[in-house]
Amino acid sequence: MKSSYSVVLMRGDGIGPEIMDAALKVLESASKKYRFHLETAEVPAGDQALKEFGEALPQKSVEAFAHSDACLKGPVGETVMELNQKLRFGFDLYANIRPARSYPRISPPALRPDIDLAVLRENSEGFYRALENEITPGTWTAAGVFTERGARRIAKFSFDYAKRRSRIMREKHPKVTLATKANVFRNTHGMYLRVFEEVAGENPDVKFEHLYADAMCARLVRDPQNFDVVASENLLADLLSDLAGQAAGGLGMTPGTNINYETKHAYFEPTHGSAPDIVGKGLANPIGMIRSGALMLEYLGLAFEDPVLSQAAEFIENSIGRLLSSGDTSAMPRELGGQADSMKVAETLANLIY
Repeated sequence: MKSSYSVVLMRGDGIGPEIMDAALKVLESASKKYRFHLETAEVPAGDQALKEFGEALPQKSVEAFAHSDACLKGPVGETVMELNQKLRFGFDLYANIRPARSYPRISPPALRPDIDLAVLRENSEGFYRALENEITPGTWTAAGVFTERGARRIAKFSFDYAKRRSRIMREKHPKVTLATKANVFRNTHGMYLRVFEEVAGENPDVKFEHLYADAMCARLVRDPQNFDVVASENLLADLLSDLAGQAAGGLGMTPGTNINYETKHAYFEPTHGSAPDIVGKGLANPIGMIRSGALMLEYLGLAFEDPVLSQAAEFIENSIGRLLSSGDTSAMPRELGGQADSMKVAETLANLIY
């Protein structure tokens, strides 16, 4: 167990710096309560970095990430693909977790008050490798990469994660739902279905179901409360996670992970964009960023076998639940009908935590 953890900060663009400040305020409060230390170092990343250094992610930022225990990253603008190439694909960060949770007091905008699911996205393969080729003028092809190794490790991760969620929640029986278009992509998505069925057979204590992705979209609107862990390949899971996040109250609420537990490289970020049109207006919802910080603590607790950090992560999430269930509009984000800016939300949560 370590006494201190090195965390690289990438503030990003647009609203990134202001929601990052909010997340750091909450993490500071949690560190005081649970007596752990985060040694942070800020590095350039995103559109502004491209203007200043000629690269969206300079080599010194990549090296800082490589030697860190974790990275907390704000949203970036148009340079997101360059960061993905160097971080997600460069470090093989194959596990992308995107939880979506609603509460009675935020319904609406949430479709229901009892949504609590997580979309698990295979983060290293598929069409997001952007292998495009112009075969004749005006005619392009796009190739996806789908390997049995990639499918099997995200399948195992999905079942393990479902069991971990079940232990934390203490009520919900674990379930994994795989979304594919195996009826169309019979070899690639069909391979995913076969591998998940094999891994399901090794985990009889977890319920398994398969849905075609179009039916999955309809079900996420009709009865999202019936899902636990939803897994899919890179492209489909990206779309499904945004739909789930919006169903649970909005993308400002939704955190995300990019993890390789084997190599212990990971970064954590909200799933929304940089929203340059609302910078400095007090409209940015920091909860997705704050939850990303909590997921970072959860990861550090698991990766380095430090239960204190796992407890801190759970307490932050519970504090968010208390705030969103309280009906106190003076401390709620404006996206949810409240009157608070990012730092006011963070200060309220910090007081709840410490």
